[in-house]
Amino acid sequence: MSHTLAIIVLAAAGAVMVIAGLLFFRHPRWLLTWIKGTAVFGVILAGLYVLVIAVNLSSYHSLVGLQTAASISTQRQAEQIWQVSLQSQDGLSVVRTLQGDQWQIDARILRFTGPFRWLDIAPGYRLEQLSGRYTSLEQERSAPRTSIGLAEGIWPDLWQWDRQFNLPFVEAVDGSMTFMPMRDGAVFEVKLSSSGLVAVPVNEQAREAVQFWNQ
Repeated sequence: MSHTLAIIVLAAAGAVMVIAGLLFFRHPRWLLTWIKGTAVFGVILAGLYVLVIAVNLSSYHSLVGLQTAASISTQRQAEQIWQVSLQSQDGLSVVRTLQGDQWQIDARILRFTGPFRWLDIAPGYRLEQLSGRYTSLEQERSAPRTSIGLAEGIWPDLWQWDRQFNLPFVEAVDGSMTFMPMRDGAVFEVKLSSSGLVAVPVNEQAREAVQFWNQ
């Protein structure tokens, strides 16, 4: 099922369930027993939950297999000061200054279980934050750090709710990747799967930076 179709199906199903439940209350004679009344509340709550999932999914991008989420390039401006350019596959373009020796991208991933998995709804992802870090522990504690938000907040935040309350049928995954070295002229591709992110060096400067960093 495509990402757009999944959003439409979930939103429609949630709306129908809520409306159907509310219609029961317009005809009290239908509520013959406490069990039936409880079932009505259950239908409404289930519908609202499905609507929340649909609203949240609309702010995520479909994730199928291993795919390139963004490209990152770094240009040295001064000692431990870098101009970092990010170009995502969904058209997001960010050019900011980071301080430090390494960079990292954080992402949120939503995976689905139970009936949503039976509907073949693909996981969703969104890039959340780009940040810098110092290799020196002393600098990391005292020097200024920079982080750049890549997504706007949403309410209700299903990803955060699942991390706190372990909601049914969804699984919030922290897509943080390993910090990567900054090098003048280096270009990386950020690959993303349903289990997390990995940075792949694209040009010689990036490969040299990774090789030197791993020594």
